Amino acid sequence: MTYFERYFERLDGSDPHSSLELVADDVEFSIQWAAGDDRRSSQFLGGREELRGFIDAGDTEGWAHHVVWTATQGDVEFALGETRRDESGEHIGTFLAVAQLGDDGRMRRYMVARTPALTFPSTAVEASDAGSA
Repeated sequence: MTYFERYFERLDGSDPHSSLELVADDVEFSIQWAAGDDRRSSQFLGGREELRGFIDAGDTEGWAHHVVWTATQGDVEFALGETRRDESGEHIGTFLAVAQLGDDGRMRRYMVARTPALTFPSTAVEASDAGSA
């Protein structure tokens, strides 16, 4: 299981704060968040406490992250994924995430961009055929 598969499994689980166990105390992050398919997005920056606040502000009921592709180069992992509705599997958004991992395997740097305006259909089909992560 890749880092992002473990991280999002915890984030989407019954205790989203358990995902913070996979995050270094000195983490730095940038989340680029587009809620619609217009040109507007928001940026969320910070450290561990701001990431906790982002988790607290989110409504994760009825949907989950699905990692459909990952790659690792040294201490950096990349993931392409989708958020999908639990019941229907309907696409909500596409995300691209990158993390630099420390020697202990915890995330030290994190950047993610998310948009509902773009999909990668061939990747989604492959993920459906193989089962979701």
